Amino acid sequence: MKKLPVLRPGDSVEIIAPSSRSTDSQLLDLKKLLESWGLICVVQEDIFARDLLCANTDEMRFKHLKNALLNPETKAVICVRGGYGSTRLIPQLTAIDAPERVKIFVGMSDITCLHLYLQQHWQWPTIHGAAAPDKFSQETIASVQSVLFAGTAAHFKDLIPLNKHAENEELIKSQVTGGNLALIQSGIGTCWQMDGRNKIVLLEEIGERGYRVDRMLEHLTQARMFTQAAAILLGDFLEGREPNGSSLIEPVLQRFAEKSAIPVLRVPGVGHGPVNYAIPLGTEAHLQLGAHPQLTCFR
Repeated sequence: MKKLPVLRPGDSVEIIAPSSRSTDSQLLDLKKLLESWGLICVVQEDIFARDLLCANTDEMRFKHLKNALLNPETKAVICVRGGYGSTRLIPQLTAIDAPERVKIFVGMSDITCLHLYLQQHWQWPTIHGAAAPDKFSQETIASVQSVLFAGTAAHFKDLIPLNKHAENEELIKSQVTGGNLALIQSGIGTCWQMDGRNKIVLLEEIGERGYRVDRMLEHLTQARMFTQAAAILLGDFLEGREPNGSSLIEPVLQRFAEKSAIPVLRVPGVGHGPVNYAIPLGTEAHLQLGAHPQLTCFR
């Protein structure tokens, strides 16, 4: 895997919308935030247009994605929102050769497919996170800024072991991969299917009831997606309540963990909640198991 660059004030970055459309004010807020960090923002005037489901047509969204990835004048590509639509761009993306210079690529949720493609085909580390001032807390925004600029490791100290394998004193040295559970499931059989071999697999989700989460985890298990993984990190699984207002999410995740043959831990604050810490993917990562579990993702 190649090395993740570091941003500095004065660098140029491009904002793209490869999935769903944000509002104009959300786009403007993101641009203002990045500019407050001293960055020069590139935003195409036709970033949004009419489309059945997405921020723009497939052709225009791919054009913006391609140009942003290949533009030698910018150092980072930042996705304004997730939603739906990135998977529709992958077939065209396979025709592009990776540029020599690695760029920072930031996004989450539906952007999971692009993370996986860039990591596995271009050997680019990426950043799971978002800098939406209207959605995420100040500590979340600060974590994104730190990962982009500081060049230091990202630390997660509040991990919760969910099975006996995670309680053993052990240090796993690997890389974190993964992202949104539904996207990882939809990637099975594609050119961007997640390769979890010897990796620390991150999973998070929102708006899915317990039985749907269970079905996705069971599908991934039967598809042997976790067979050779080093460990599994469960981020936030939000909403998805039953019709009576209760939730089956936690017992579903606990049962999954107890039946898993590898360490499974919770990592709070990674997902779709107001607190959503940025986490580097595809970089060197150390996962300490045992009495005081913690994760360190180096740049």
